[in-house]
Amino acid sequence: MSAASPYATALYSAAADAGRLNEVDGELAEIADAVRGTPALARALTNPAVSGEGKRNLLAELSKGADPIVSRFLQVLLDHRRLGELSEIQEALADRVRLDRNELAVELTTAVAIDDATAAKVQKQLAAATGLTVTMDRTVDPTILGGVVLRVRDRLVDASLRRRLDLLGRDLRAARIPTA
Repeated sequence: MSAASPYATALYSAAADAGRLNEVDGELAEIADAVRGTPALARALTNPAVSGEGKRNLLAELSKGADPIVSRFLQVLLDHRRLGELSEIQEALADRVRLDRNELAVELTTAVAIDDATAAKVQKQLAAATGLTVTMDRTVDPTILGGVVLRVRDRLVDASLRRRLDLLGRDLRAARIPTA
């Protein structure tokens, strides 16, 4: 279990008990996105040379107008030196919220763009297999050459041509071929 899980669980419980789960989930996502999108901010929040008071001020500014649960949670992360795990904690919280909603977020990577009908078919098959409502982000990565790569939470299903070729190459290198 990662260190993010207990923090996400605690935040989930506090927000659910207060009846503000959607607000907390959305606001923490916005703050985590801002930190991910601003490398200088991320460095400042995790740099031991920046004083605790300086980090507190940054967090106060970053969470201005946010739900008090979010503001207090950020201070807890600071106090426990876990600000570097903000992104992972936010993703764990979002996963937990989606599970409550019977939703499953999936990342689909293909070598070439697929049409909406094909994507809908994959989405429908995943929904049937899991019994959950599937939301899907699609990306194109020509380096996989063909096939698909599916990422669901922390699981990766790599059915790409690149992976199959890599495995074939490994098997050929390991094979003993008679020379006579």
